[in-house]
Amino acid sequence: MNIFLENIYNLSFFFNTGIGIFAFICIYILIVLLILPTSLLSLLSGFLYGSYLGSIIVLISASIGASVAFFISKSFFAKKLKKFFTRYPKFRVMEQVVNKGGLKLILLARLSPIFPFSLLNYFYGLNNVKFKDFAIGMVGIIPGTFLYCSIGSLAKNIQELKYVQSTNNIYMTIIGIVSTFLVIYFSAKYSREYFDKSEEFNP
Repeated sequence: MNIFLENIYNLSFFFNTGIGIFAFICIYILIVLLILPTSLLSLLSGFLYGSYLGSIIVLISASIGASVAFFISKSFFAKKLKKFFTRYPKFRVMEQVVNKGGLKLILLARLSPIFPFSLLNYFYGLNNVKFKDFAIGMVGIIPGTFLYCSIGSLAKNIQELKYVQSTNNIYMTIIGIVSTFLVIYFSAKYSREYFDKSEEFNP
């Protein structure tokens, strides 16, 4: 990743052109599809383009990458995993929890820092999640995106990006803690409802 950063820095003049921005978006989409961490690229976007333009570029890139991953998962893996779910009841419960929670759980999971962004894209594609809810849930990445791009814009050189820490932001910490708690709470609630309902039909 260090070599990657240095190469991009050496080509910073290129990435500030229209073609360069398009290339950056393509790289970001590829990173999302490969389920690799995107936080460093978000910082880099802020460094190269500033807080606002950098955030817009990241949001566009992340949204496209997430949507492609969602449809790949739904088109090629969902049917096979449906058979897997039927054989393992615990995974069936997970599917029911996501379906029951819908947009609410999707949005909360996007706000929580403990759920990997790229992995969630494929996971939602495996369930009966509507693309409309999936797309609206992307709103949840806006706070974190703007924070990373803002911090990246403050870096004086490319090397500083490797040592930037965003955990000191009290607002993002609070949002992360609350959203994580709510995801756990609603997941437990829907799981309990699923088991109670199962017991009613199988006394």
